[in-house]
Order: sequence, then C-alpha cells, then structure tokens
Amino acid sequence: MNWNLEWLTQAMEKQPGKVSCVVKTLHTGKSFSYAPDTVHSSASVIKIYLMACLYQQAQAGKLRLTDRIVFRPELIAPSAGVLSYLRDMQEMSVRDLMELMIIVSDNSATNILLDLAGMEQVNGYLEGLGLEHTRFRRRMMDLEALKRGQDNTTTSAETADMLERIYRGRIVSPEACGEMMRTLKNQQSDSLIPWHFDEILPEHSIAHKTGGLSGVVHDAAIIDGGKEPFVLCFFGSGVEVPAYSRLMQDASLRIYKQINEE
Repeated sequence: MNWNLEWLTQAMEKQPGKVSCVVKTLHTGKSFSYAPDTVHSSASVIKIYLMACLYQQAQAGKLRLTDRIVFRPELIAPSAGVLSYLRDMQEMSVRDLMELMIIVSDNSATNILLDLAGMEQVNGYLEGLGLEHTRFRRRMMDLEALKRGQDNTTTSAETADMLERIYRGRIVSPEACGEMMRTLKNQQSDSLIPWHFDEILPEHSIAHKTGGLSGVVHDAAIIDGGKEPFVLCFFGSGVEVPAYSRLMQDASLRIYKQINEE
C-alpha cells in the first residue's frame, strides 16, 4: 500500500475557505487527516447522527420504527427532498421517513424526525457518545435561526469516527448498524466522492451522506469495496463549491487506487 498522501495535503492547502479531510483504512488502521477538528456547518451530514439517535430511541422503547407520524405543516421545509411536493400524503412510518432523510436528503422528513426525537434528547445522545462539536441547534432550512447564529455543526474527525462505529456495529446494535449501512449505501446523490466509481465498484459499495449550503459542500463516506474498506470524509466551508467538489471526486479515486494497489 502506498500511503504517501503529501499530494493531498498540498491540494487541500490550495483551497480557499475552511477545508478538512480524514482518511482511515478499516482493516490496517492507517490514517491521514487535514484539519480534522475544524468545526463546520454540518449541512445535511448531521442527518447521519439523527438516524443513529432514532435507532437508539427505538431500542430503548421510546418509539417504534413502524410508528406512523402525521405531518405537521410547520415542519415541511423547502428545498431538498420530496415531501414538500406531495399533495395526498399526510403520514408515514418512522422507518420510511429515515429512508427519505438519507437517500434523498429530505429536509421535511428530517424536521419531522427531529421533532419526534427532540432536539435536546438528540444532543444529549451525541454528548453521551463523547462528541464535542456535533450538535443540532436548528431545524433544516430554518434561515431565521441561522441568521441568529444558531447552526448545526460537526467536524470531519467526529463524522469519520461515527461512520467507523457504524461500520463496526458499535452504534446501538450490530443489527441497527447493518440497517444504517444499507440506507447510507442507497443514497441517490453520487456527484461527489462516488463520482468516478461506477465502473470500479459494484453498485451500493459506498455508504455516504452529502451536505451542502451556500459555499458549503461535504461528503462523508465508507468505501466498502476493494481489498481494503476505508472511511473518507471531505468537508468544505466558505469554498468555491465546483472546484472543491472536483477535488473530492478526483482525490477520492486517487486515494482508492493508492490503498488498493497491488
């Protein structure tokens, strides 16, 4: 394995704004990081953490994944997803709302689930996991809260750690982690880390979650294919989104080739 990633440090240093990266192989434990503890606006990456908390609440008997939730109008958010466009559906199961939250990053589904779980309860769960910087402070697309400085935050280090725990079956239960991995592998947005992998890896080999706002673009992934699975997180805030997205695409492929070379 060629583990010289100095080229990645140099590429990250050339990017404007705040950029972070974590790479960690899951068999050999080799790792690389660039500004891993930089705190970013989480955008939709924080939905991974809400999904984990909901599985924990289900295990504790606080809810059932089959419970059907009635949509409250004030929780319907614009932008990402499908619920805001549906006219004839008023309720959905917790499980299906989680699927929408992850695979199409549905903001309305996220708000409904965050309201169900309780923001304080979710943050208490995150604190209990030992996460210092990952917190919910607002609902999705609550721009007024954002103007007041209330933003959801995380770091590439904490997100990489969370993904590794899910991969190893250490969040809630191995069964819950298996379900979370399956959902993350079904994400429909494949324009960042997975961009070059269609002809290299079988379908559904990458478990990941993207996030984006104005000047913000993230992707947090487990590349679960090839000889050596690995966690790969790229976070960018205040960046030139097209340029940083291209860096993510090309660097992801190069990292994969280095890790999996003969």
